[in-house]
Amino acid sequence: MNRFLLSLRAFWDVLTDRELAERVALALEPPKASGPDLRILALLQRDGRLIDFLQEDLEGFPDEQIGAAVRDIHRGCRKALAEYLEIQPVLAREEGEKVSVEAEFDPAAIRLLGNVSGTGPYQGTLKHHGWRVTAAKLPNIPATRDESTVLALAEIELS
Repeated sequence: MNRFLLSLRAFWDVLTDRELAERVALALEPPKASGPDLRILALLQRDGRLIDFLQEDLEGFPDEQIGAAVRDIHRGCRKALAEYLEIQPVLAREEGEKVSVEAEFDPAAIRLLGNVSGTGPYQGTLKHHGWRVTAAKLPNIPATRDESTVLALAEIELS
């Protein structure tokens, strides 16, 4: 089918099929990256300077200096998480415990590792209990004039 005929068919399909029109609109203009994830990142920057740390080239710094910096970053980021999010383990079990996973498990919450075959229930050893957010009380990020998301304000000291 040549491109002209294809475009006419696509035009007609989008015009007559609302669901297809919504999917095409989403493909042409995906939603902007914003929302809770970026607000969390902004809080981790504000309270723990996490982005500053991750953007820094650490090659020239001795391990002792990096370790001292990480202590402050950890303290600030931990405070921000505790203040704005309620975080619970996905599985309230100790790492290393034997666990059973039902066949109808939620793959968005549990990842099976190793030799995965057949149908559940699956038996295994808990390697990491996972984390889930059970409640969030995040502040809004102010809108910028260019509609970008600012994670940390540029700071200018006037003389």
